[in-house]
Amino acid sequence: PVGRRVRQEGFAVRLQVPPRSSPYGVLDCRLTLALGELAAVLAEHGVVAVRIDNTYRPRAHLPGSRRPSQHNYALAADVTAFTLADGRTLEIERDWPAAIGAPACGPEAELGSDTLEALELRNLVCAIAARQLFHHILTPNYDVAHRNHLHLDLQRDNARGNIR
Repeated sequence: PVGRRVRQEGFAVRLQVPPRSSPYGVLDCRLTLALGELAAVLAEHGVVAVRIDNTYRPRAHLPGSRRPSQHNYALAADVTAFTLADGRTLEIERDWPAAIGAPACGPEAELGSDTLEALELRNLVCAIAARQLFHHILTPNYDVAHRNHLHLDLQRDNARGNIR
């Protein structure tokens, strides 16, 4: 994947996105701004790179519906991994064992793994959710389709956010 850096207040986080030749790396400017703000949270947690599988998926729809997904508008990013400054990688599929329907964050949330990476990933994602930079954050707790990534989106007609 091609990398692009997002700079915010003197630090940089590398966004590893699909290559320029792929339509799946296209971003709406609102998503670009949100990812810029996200860089501050990531830097606080020692993240130096984010692997993004896709942002724009033309004709993407919500499961079981004709209603367009935010990917259809280039307002969503599917994050598969975070690379830390110490060289370790927090991979969603490996480090977020989840029970579908269980809370992702908060006092009711359960890790499902006692590894340091699982704890760091959960703390990072919950810190991102607390900043309310995105309208929706779908984790592996949401459904089987999200077992290997975090879905972060901005919804064109939504003023509130949530994490599942």
